[in-house]
Amino acid sequence: MPDFTSSRLFRFLAIVCRLWLAAILLYAAVPKLQDPAAFAKAITNYHMVLPIVGMNYVYPMALFLPAMEAVIGVLLILGFWRRGASLLVATIMLVFIAALASALARNLNIDCGCFGLTERGAEIAHKVGLNRLLEDIAYLFMAGVVFWEAVVSRKRRIQE
Repeated sequence: MPDFTSSRLFRFLAIVCRLWLAAILLYAAVPKLQDPAAFAKAITNYHMVLPIVGMNYVYPMALFLPAMEAVIGVLLILGFWRRGASLLVATIMLVFIAALASALARNLNIDCGCFGLTERGAEIAHKVGLNRLLEDIAYLFMAGVVFWEAVVSRKRRIQE
């Protein structure tokens, strides 16, 4: 009996997860790329001081993260480097989960900053909360599905 990871349903699920993640990443990246200063403010709202660098990470992060989200989104749409792209998505989601959990633990009443602070971003803004945290955990799970399907697919190609 074939296992679930070799089934058509699993491959379909992985494609849906891959395209969903790509859409979310691209949708989130655009407003942040349009206004990196506003995104830097959203990052600052988390009041997360890192050892050694303090708050000096904010502006480089505000420039780098949206560009990375856009590149990963394009890679996922095209289906290139699925393992690497899904690992990067998982890494980003772990960072987001840590930031959200920290903000929740400190009872910060802020927008998550996920879609920037532009007018469009404000329309779909999410307050930091349990729903937002669970959403990112779901995205982390989806990245795992994409990664696992890419691994299984590669093994299948090698065996053929």
